[in-house]
Amino acid sequence: MLNKINRICRVGLILALPLLVSCSSEQKQVILPVKNINQKVTLECVIPFDDVKKQEAFKNFEADIKRLSDYNIYLSFVTGDTNTYNTKIKVMMSSDTPPDVFYSGDGSFTKELYSTKRIQLLENALTDMGYWNMVIPTTKVIRDNEHIYAVPIDEAHYNIMLINTELFSVNNIKIPDSFEELKVAAQQFRERGIVPIAIGGKNGVSVYNMIEGFACTIDNEITSKLLKSNYGFSGETFRQAATSVKQLIELGAFQENVETISDEEAENLFYSSKAAIYCTTSNKLNMANNQLKGKVRVLYYPQPCETNGSNPKRVVSGGTKKDIGLLVSSSTNHPAESIKLAVEMSKYYNKYLYESLGEGAIIYNLDYMGWTRSIDPNLEASELMLNVKQKGNVNTGLFGYNISPAKEKSIAEASTAFMTGLLSVNDFLEEMNISIKMK
Repeated sequence: MLNKINRICRVGLILALPLLVSCSSEQKQVILPVKNINQKVTLECVIPFDDVKKQEAFKNFEADIKRLSDYNIYLSFVTGDTNTYNTKIKVMMSSDTPPDVFYSGDGSFTKELYSTKRIQLLENALTDMGYWNMVIPTTKVIRDNEHIYAVPIDEAHYNIMLINTELFSVNNIKIPDSFEELKVAAQQFRERGIVPIAIGGKNGVSVYNMIEGFACTIDNEITSKLLKSNYGFSGETFRQAATSVKQLIELGAFQENVETISDEEAENLFYSSKAAIYCTTSNKLNMANNQLKGKVRVLYYPQPCETNGSNPKRVVSGGTKKDIGLLVSSSTNHPAESIKLAVEMSKYYNKYLYESLGEGAIIYNLDYMGWTRSIDPNLEASELMLNVKQKGNVNTGLFGYNISPAKEKSIAEASTAFMTGLLSVNDFLEEMNISIKMK
């Protein structure tokens, strides 16, 4: 095993020295300050080289913070796909010089590590340093065991619909504000030979996300209820959501043979102006804006039924993925400093995404951070960013390492079967209830 100095590039970073981080009785830790201030603390952070954005973002890390050299920080770039990267991380953690901080983009891998107590609990430390004031509300994703193991770093994405504004304008069709208006628009586009709504029907996850999109307009906490209780899919919320999609199917609102259309094919239908609306996620917004030369708007899912009016408008589902981000090794000699390093790297990466790339889906609260873009903002992305800052406007997405792979697979299969007409609304909800109760 190569030692730290040989396997990584050296950079400097100043971190304040905390006195104590308190954790739960499940994994009690006492974190002491560094006693010898003349001896620099040495920390190592590992991130994936194959993640192009992260590789590009951190390439100037050394130059940017070279003047701050109270700590010796080593940044390692590890190559390989997710499985290869995870294997290399496990090998490094079993060596004599395990990394102090490392990235995990796989919630299942994170779960494997915390189940064997290989990584630190972070919720108390992050709360003590005021971290949750820096980020948007939905960044705080807590597992069933009420613990946080990752400092979030990646941008968050949400289930939305995009519309081709030129097609609406040329065909003199009103951009819908309600579900009834959405049905009218779908009928009008169908009559003109334009696909009303493009969706990757071959991908059951995309179908489920659309149904969830309608469901969260009725109850903006529906997924949390699914995850925390025996609420199930048989309540009125998902029944109304599934019924609304069934109505759209019967109207011919989707492309023909929708069950054979991939996400990429649905995307191309929209980019080629053969489809007026595209069910997708917000990470496609910048690309759509480029492809359609700015003639794109976000269409928030409309409520498919009357509600008591207490639910906020423009609710989206999705957000930060659970247990994805920078983890802190339980074997580090400097846990408090490592946690602060992870936070600094998360801020550094998100600042790069916002200021250099104009990314509108970062997890940090811009009012708090005071960052400035170097390029013109995408107005639709900016509006979405303002929307998701508001508490109650984001419903936790079910697909985001919130449930087991077996449950995900079963729910996706049931959603595809529903989209193709093989399942009625009642049968679909029954299948979903069976899926969510799987181990």
